[in-house]
Amino acid sequence: MNHSKKLKPFMAYIDESQHTAMAKLSKKTKIPMSQLVREAINMRVASGNPYVNGFNDGLNKAISIVSANTASQMRFPSGKSFAELINEEISTANMEEESESLKG
Repeated sequence: MNHSKKLKPFMAYIDESQHTAMAKLSKKTKIPMSQLVREAINMRVASGNPYVNGFNDGLNKAISIVSANTASQMRFPSGKSFAELINEEISTANMEEESESLKG
């Protein structure tokens, strides 16, 4: 843990299932629960949110798979391929990063 920064006390309420899951993870990883909370906060407020990046990476992988499928190259009278139509729909699900104004 980085002790160069002064830690400030903070109290939050979590439900029992969250507490149980965090306690199990803490025991398994030998990382204190307070450190797990700090890490979760850092991931949530960090630039390049890992959740958003991971979600979008999954969508991009799906687009690659659809594009590589030979059957998806079939063209419709509109001129677009099945892959192009499906990938356009998948692309609309991309998540955007939160506004910088929320970070501070």
